[in-house]
Formats: sequence, C-alpha cells, structure tokens
Amino acid sequence: MTAADTPDTAQETASTVEKPRGRPYRTVRDIRSVSMLGVGMIVGTVIGAGVALLLAPGSGYETRRSIKRRVGGIRAGRGAWARLGRELRRAAAAKRKSLEIEARRNEVLLHKAKVGNS
Repeated sequence: MTAADTPDTAQETASTVEKPRGRPYRTVRDIRSVSMLGVGMIVGTVIGAGVALLLAPGSGYETRRSIKRRVGGIRAGRGAWARLGRELRRAAAAKRKSLEIEARRNEVLLHKAKVGNS
C-alpha cells in the first residue's frame, strides 16, 4: 500500500464524527441540581454510618467504647496524622536551624573576604 492509496485520516474522521447532542456543560446553571447532589451526599453519609453501626461486629456498648477511644486518641494527638505533624514540625525546625548556621557561616566568610581585600 502506498501513501497515495491510504485515505486522509483527518478528512475521514471529520466526516464520521457526530455533533454532540444537548447543551454544553458550561451553559447548564441549575443550582437545584447541584444542591440536590449535596443533599444526596449528606443523606447517603448518614444512612451509611447508621448501617455501619447496625452491622458492626461488636455489641452497641463495645462499638460506642471503641468510637470513644478513637475520638479521644485523635483529640489527644495520638493518631497517625498527629504523629506525622509532630515529625514534620521537628524536621522543619532542624532544617531551619541548619540553614541559620549556614547563613552565619557564609556571613563570616563574606566578612573575612571583605577584610582581606581591603
């Protein structure tokens, strides 16, 4: 097959593509549909949490105690995110200190260079 035998794909594609039906997305401004989506998400979350509590493997007392412990751990800062935050703060403080030391060292070297050139 030669180049002359192959059809021009751009022309062929343009002729076979259908025009989309309906309105473009950016022109649809129905606040009611957006608010219904939000309400549906909230209702779904509440129903899902209720079903999860009903189908929990432990008794009601055990489940409540477990939830209290987890919430207490989060509030007390014992969770994984709290530990990560503390670790990141420590790392940032160490880096800041090393940069300050390096800046002081550079100032001293610059001062010595100026005094030496004078």
